[in-house]
Amino acid sequence: MTEISRRERKKQETYERLYNTALHLFHTRGYEITSIEQITQQADVGKGTFYNYFESKEAVVLEFSRRRYQEMIRQGRLTQSHTVRERLSTFLEAWADFMIHEREMAWITIKQRDYAELDKGLHYGIIGVINLGQREGEISDRFDPDFLAESLEGMVLQHFIHWHVTQDGNLKEEMERIISLFLEGLSEQKMKA
Repeated sequence: MTEISRRERKKQETYERLYNTALHLFHTRGYEITSIEQITQQADVGKGTFYNYFESKEAVVLEFSRRRYQEMIRQGRLTQSHTVRERLSTFLEAWADFMIHEREMAWITIKQRDYAELDKGLHYGIIGVINLGQREGEISDRFDPDFLAESLEGMVLQHFIHWHVTQDGNLKEEMERIISLFLEGLSEQKMKA
């Protein structure tokens, strides 16, 4: 039994060493310039070892993004808010912070969204807020929560892409405008029901 846990610990150590080395190189040299060979040399493992733990460089970035979302959830930032607007605002502000401060890495997560192994942190964060809002009666339950989450997510991503490409505007302010448009649209629908 000790042998298995030791083996698992060594695997986890190698995984973390590769992950941390890759992130360090992405931040210091840039994602595009960094090669898998540079990562494995710096981590002092064989090139093939990288592929035992990560499918690609993109997989490292997606893991980075996933960990950032988990960290935000662990900090309880969403549960400290009381209304759907506050929860969405808190969540999308944190998301915008990540996108602004990790611009190159954020772009990779957006470009990889059409693959099976995509970053679902944004989707799960939004759907969690929507589900809670429906349970508490702040959002109409006439709409499927997945549909609402995908609709809001589409708006958020489109504005991020525009911001990233044009380097124009304030991403956090854009998130607030999107929330207003989304929630006001749902309020109109609720009144018509």
